[in-house]
Amino acid sequence: MAFGLGETKLRILETLRTRSSCAGSLAESLGISRVAVHRHLEDLEREGLVRARIEKPEGRGRPRQVYEAVDEQAPYARMCADVLTHLKELLGAGVVLEVLSQRNEKLLQELAPHLEGLSLEQKIYRLAEFLTGQGYQAHFYQENGVWYLEQGRCPKLALSLEHAELCEAELHLYQKLLGTPILREERIAAGGRCCRYRIALQEATKKPDREPSR
Repeated sequence: MAFGLGETKLRILETLRTRSSCAGSLAESLGISRVAVHRHLEDLEREGLVRARIEKPEGRGRPRQVYEAVDEQAPYARMCADVLTHLKELLGAGVVLEVLSQRNEKLLQELAPHLEGLSLEQKIYRLAEFLTGQGYQAHFYQENGVWYLEQGRCPKLALSLEHAELCEAELHLYQKLLGTPILREERIAAGGRCCRYRIALQEATKKPDREPSR
């Protein structure tokens, strides 16, 4: 149902899938004007993907209008977010990363055989191809002898905004698949325009001194 939406509308929708929000909070997290957010929300309401409601504060204060996603993916996203939150509350913060890493081990076993014997470039190509098929809009390029993998979209953005462990588990999976250190330089869930990974660093812990030129 959400296919064909622009990138900003998709990010608004993905954010609202796990938590309701007012226009002001959305504008701040996306780095755009409140007027632009309202325009996108109106379009999403017309498409039947978002609905507004009035939320009354518990104490003093004026009621505010908040929005929530009502598309077919919203209940699933909210359920996943609730499960991860309960895991943290019951077993501690580290358990979420452990669970996600164990889940990725199955994916690793599935994908690794298709990368055996390939050069690093070929492995990155295969990984980008797989990620694009999963909705990440991935591509890769080389600059100054260093490979970069970029993801233009985050299909799990709604969950990643609440649980950064998804991003950490993703990074660990890529490192195992490619067999080389990787440094993440930018993250959509942290306000970046993309998720960008720098591959084959000689010093995996070295901080980036600049972004690759466009």
